[in-house]
Amino acid sequence: MFSSRGSKTPPVIILGLGRFGLALGEELVHSGVEVLGVDADENIVSAAAQVLTHVVTADTTNIEALKQLSVHEAQRVVIAIGSDMGASVLTASAVIDLGVSSVWAKADNDSHAKILNKIGVHHVVRPERDTGRRVAHLMSGRLEEYIEFDRNFAMVKLAPPVSMIGKPIEQCPVSIVAIKPAEGVFSLPEPGTVLQPGDLVIAAGPVRELEKFGESD
Repeated sequence: MFSSRGSKTPPVIILGLGRFGLALGEELVHSGVEVLGVDADENIVSAAAQVLTHVVTADTTNIEALKQLSVHEAQRVVIAIGSDMGASVLTASAVIDLGVSSVWAKADNDSHAKILNKIGVHHVVRPERDTGRRVAHLMSGRLEEYIEFDRNFAMVKLAPPVSMIGKPIEQCPVSIVAIKPAEGVFSLPEPGTVLQPGDLVIAAGPVRELEKFGESD
């Protein structure tokens, strides 16, 4: 197993280096996490070598190949194979059999996600679906950012409606988690904080209430 070079954050192994896997790996490396990327395509691996900490060409569906890469010693493994469902499922099954404690996998559709869940994948990610829902909410009002934690609960970043300017945050129909003044940075608000022109807020609450808050004036 490759070392974490003294970092307190455990390394991550990414199996499959398509757009999702490579983008994930690049962001992890940027955050100081050591990443081993694995793909069966030598050309993809060669390109990924410019971005990731370590790269290897290997058949991710072959459990013996995964053992040689010490995947069984990893704490976190991501199966970033989406379009080839067969390869994704076989890879996930092999990783689960190796006893990895935290397995993440990308799914391209409901059937794919259902199979991954059944074989024991701990976290199934649906990037296209999640991104589509996020964009739909961003298009519906003045929301600048949207993060959904549950089907009916989210956090958003937006400029507060004009009707709330000059009023304390307690009068807002949603919870104001943080405020960024026109010339400042986000910080936690004190009770009784009054919203000012130019403020940006991070608000949390039921999705419908957040949308109403974003659409009001």
